[in-house]
Amino acid sequence: MHNFTKILENKINSKKINVAVIGIGYVGFKLALAFAKKKINVYCYDKDKSKKKILKLKKSPFSYISNLAIKNVYKYLKLKDSFNSINECDTIIFALPTPLKNGKPDLSHIIGVWSLIQKFIRPGQLIVLESTTYPGSTEKIFLPFLKKNFILDKNIFLSFSPERENPGDEKYSFRNTPKVISGYSLNSKNLCKSLYQIIVNKIIAAKNIKIAEMSKLLENIYRSVNIALINELRIATLKMNIDIYDVIDVAGTKPFGFQKFLPGPGTGGHCIPIDPVYFSWLAKKYKAHSKFIDLSTKINRYRTNWIISKIKKIINLQKINKPKILLLGLSYKKNIEDTRESASIKIFKKLKESNFNINFCEPYLNKYNFDINNKIITIKSIKYNLKKIIKYDIIIISTDHDKFNYNKIFRSERIIIDLRGRARKINKKNIFSL
Repeated sequence: MHNFTKILENKINSKKINVAVIGIGYVGFKLALAFAKKKINVYCYDKDKSKKKILKLKKSPFSYISNLAIKNVYKYLKLKDSFNSINECDTIIFALPTPLKNGKPDLSHIIGVWSLIQKFIRPGQLIVLESTTYPGSTEKIFLPFLKKNFILDKNIFLSFSPERENPGDEKYSFRNTPKVISGYSLNSKNLCKSLYQIIVNKIIAAKNIKIAEMSKLLENIYRSVNIALINELRIATLKMNIDIYDVIDVAGTKPFGFQKFLPGPGTGGHCIPIDPVYFSWLAKKYKAHSKFIDLSTKINRYRTNWIISKIKKIINLQKINKPKILLLGLSYKKNIEDTRESASIKIFKKLKESNFNINFCEPYLNKYNFDINNKIITIKSIKYNLKKIIKYDIIIISTDHDKFNYNKIFRSERIIIDLRGRARKINKKNIFSL
């Protein structure tokens, strides 16, 4: 009888494995690159044909990954159009989106792909879920089929290893970010550990899959709660004529017990607006209450709506006939093109629906499809050019990309509405800091 554990362990340790990454988005593609750099064949699966078309030209589909990084490892990236080759892979990593649908967890991307690839699953494979999800869902999705057709932890292996990708972060990469791993049982856990030791310096082994799943939610619930706190304090201290940024700087000198969070127009990205809701939904299933978490989600949403209301008031106070308005930045954070759950998009959408003459400048995107009054409208970004920008009557700094020349923008004497604290040290009547 084959010792599938030993066979797979030897393959991993000798780096003679084929790794499948299903979903080569912000998480999956960085993962694929990390393995490819170790001269490991990575089978890349994604339904986005345009992304694969760019990759086939040996070019990067992401602003923070260079074309050279693709070219250097391209021969190890196997771009696949169907799942037929899954049985050639020794480990299968799911890096698919897990959004919300009607306020509830939507695991349909994972469930859908899993149902498609089951016929290609063979003995000796390690299946790893990286997608953020709620405790218990990894086993709920994968175990019924695996238990029926295999002997778990003997000839098939199941693990969960939550992603910790921070798009555009130049300080922390796969290599120097500790990687949490877990497994259905000991063999799965050890194989998962061996796999990720190829690309990371430090492995953190959770006791079981549910703890690993919950750890990911906690990481982002923590951020959501603290961002909500600072957003609420920003609104309150504005009324008190206290600069919260100065307060944060002073408090930040404490070497223990304090972590710096900054206010903004609202939360964005896949994690912070979504993960707390995953836990809140799960807690209700157990008849438990997560009032603190629910409140933080409510405050962060309120912050965006509060800003929209304030922007409208500032615009109307200027008494400019049909003012031309420009929103700087559409992504959810600076220096990347990621627009998932972006507060900037919500602000633009609401102002557009209120019939304001507004455009946007996003250096990392050529255009964006907005849902305006239940109609999809494609609007092109204006190219970043200072002469063009200062022709607008009102400029809203919503996503503070470093590409923008703020000193020159502030000297333009346009009406500036600053949502990111870029102009906080400038005391001019034409600049409004929210």
